[in-house]
Amino acid sequence: MRLLRMGRQALTAMAENRIRTFLMMLGVIIGVATLTTIASSVLGARSEVMERVEKFGLDQIMIMAGAGRKPGVPQPTPTTLRVEDAQAMLSEVSNVKDVTPQINRRDFPVKFGNKNTYALLLAANPNWSSVWNTLTVAGRFISEEDVSRLARVAVIGPTIVKELYEGEDPIGKQIMVNNNPFEIIGIIEARGTSPTGLDLDSRVVIPLTTGQKRVFNQDYLFMIKIVLKDPSKMAQSVKDIQALLRERHNLPTGVEDDFTVVTPSQVMAIASKVSTTFTLFLLLISGISLIVGAIVIANIMFIAVNERRAEIGIRRAVGATKRDIMAQFLIESVSIATIGGIIGIIIGLLGLKTLSAFMKLPATVIWQPILLSFLSAILVGLIAGIQPARKAASMDPIEALR
Repeated sequence: MRLLRMGRQALTAMAENRIRTFLMMLGVIIGVATLTTIASSVLGARSEVMERVEKFGLDQIMIMAGAGRKPGVPQPTPTTLRVEDAQAMLSEVSNVKDVTPQINRRDFPVKFGNKNTYALLLAANPNWSSVWNTLTVAGRFISEEDVSRLARVAVIGPTIVKELYEGEDPIGKQIMVNNNPFEIIGIIEARGTSPTGLDLDSRVVIPLTTGQKRVFNQDYLFMIKIVLKDPSKMAQSVKDIQALLRERHNLPTGVEDDFTVVTPSQVMAIASKVSTTFTLFLLLISGISLIVGAIVIANIMFIAVNERRAEIGIRRAVGATKRDIMAQFLIESVSIATIGGIIGIIIGLLGLKTLSAFMKLPATVIWQPILLSFLSAILVGLIAGIQPARKAASMDPIEALR
């Protein structure tokens, strides 16, 4: 009952001094809102990246042309990776189940009529669909016949359908690729964005031979994706693939690889490292905001103690103990920080939703950062209120009433 009464008194004191109360809450609100929004965004994005890496295939490897390449980072493409390399890996590395060579071009201009957009243009073989686990939702995918006769046919993603055909059925219509007319034969399923942030729904897939001869005028590849028979033997398979490619590319001992091997575990490690570093940085920013909030609460509480000397003196005169006085001021401090924390969490969740809408980030509400924010607010209020509460409790009642 005494705690309830003190709680009511604390709320009354806060209501009577709204501006002072708001100023004390402000630092906590900013810190908690920042922590809730950013931590939830980072953790949600990390979780989504991990899910997408798993969809990429834990039994698959990418071989990218060039040394030290990273997925999603544009670099000049060397000319040493060939279709023959893919065929050699399939026939000579025992744990290789399937391979799909491809050429990629990001931000490639495509158009239909008077509408223009930029696509991720891929030249690939018919097994690209199964290796990348990307099915057609309408029409058909590229066939062996399309590859053999260098057909001008294309399979497009939902983003291209929306931007060029305004949602109408594009199958049978043309799309201009490098001023060459291609017939649209299919639409691939929506896949969202890649772990590197690339819009996978903006893809336009054409036959590999057509891309080599009619569009890119090149016989070298951008990458080869490999499916393994036994994922548990990935480490040995990587060594076998590296040895084979070094031999085929005539690379002597001591010379750097002219290709890059990317495994799912490497992508997961990069994503985890980036998100951890970013999270720690943002936690530091939020922590500074909360420390500033604690300092503001403590300073204003000290001022409040001096302003309420008469109140303290009267309460002591009618029987309140030092412990009662200290408890009341601590309850006020914790209440201010707690209410500020609740407001901060609400603002943070609204900020998360806004951030998701404008930046197309995952709006995953994760309870851990929310709980951390709430507990941090309570702790800030407790720490900030200890010294002012002690000062109020140590006042001599006679001096306080003068």
